[in-house]
Amino acid sequence: MAEFENFLFRTGRSDSTVATYGSAMRTFGRYYREQLKKTGPFVSRLQETDLQAFVEYIRTDRLLKPTSINRYVAALRSFCGFILAKRWHRRDLARDLRTYRIDLPGEPKRLSKAEVRRLVTSVDLNGRNGPRDLAILQFFLQCGLRVGELVRLCRDDVKLHKTSGRVRVRNEKAHAERVIPLNATVRTALQNYLDTRGPVAGSDSLFISERRLRISVSSVQNLVKKYLTLAGRDDLSVHDLRHHFALVFYNRSGKLTATQQVLGHRNINTTARYARATEGEIDAAIEDLDI
Repeated sequence: MAEFENFLFRTGRSDSTVATYGSAMRTFGRYYREQLKKTGPFVSRLQETDLQAFVEYIRTDRLLKPTSINRYVAALRSFCGFILAKRWHRRDLARDLRTYRIDLPGEPKRLSKAEVRRLVTSVDLNGRNGPRDLAILQFFLQCGLRVGELVRLCRDDVKLHKTSGRVRVRNEKAHAERVIPLNATVRTALQNYLDTRGPVAGSDSLFISERRLRISVSSVQNLVKKYLTLAGRDDLSVHDLRHHFALVFYNRSGKLTATQQVLGHRNINTTARYARATEGEIDAAIEDLDI
């Protein structure tokens, strides 16, 4: 497992992928010992049927969703390719493993203008963490960041000027960076937060917890969920704010490639979902036809 994880690092896989694949293989190891009642597992003794039985187990016994099953399959495929290349096994054990169909997501959710107002005004700016929480909400609403990208931000990732600003986003998934302009709304919220926080070094975390440590993903998810509930949208999550930003940005710009660049998507097909017309837009277009 240590060599496998080192192999993943050397081939440029992200930290989260290494952790996910490592966890998946350890889960497989427990299944091998506890469910199949085999000793080991020893790499040279692995069989195709062991992997197939494991996938069937997580599908029918643990009732995992196709997205989760496919992550396990990807980990097994990667591991089997690794041990084949190392000549620790003579066959590609994962050759016949199949992935499962994932239903396409529905129309991305968005907030109305009134809901956005309720969301940002639900923050008590006189509270202990009010300025920080508002700045976090505005980063999601105005920049469309992923929650992991936000918590990784350091002070020197942000450049603030009187009439402009930029944030450098380090995207662990793509091993790349992108720069997003900061509009006046998010600049104001961020400056207010920094003023209340006090002096901060460039390498310090931009957003911190009450213990003055880098804020965690779960803390951000919980605080955003709290404000969404106060705004009357407890059906939404922090990632839905990214969808909201993407829809608004595409509708304003009309440019799919610009939307892809700002969101940091590697594949433009991922971005294309924001260009789909709604039923109301299609109805209006048909109504206006004069052929």
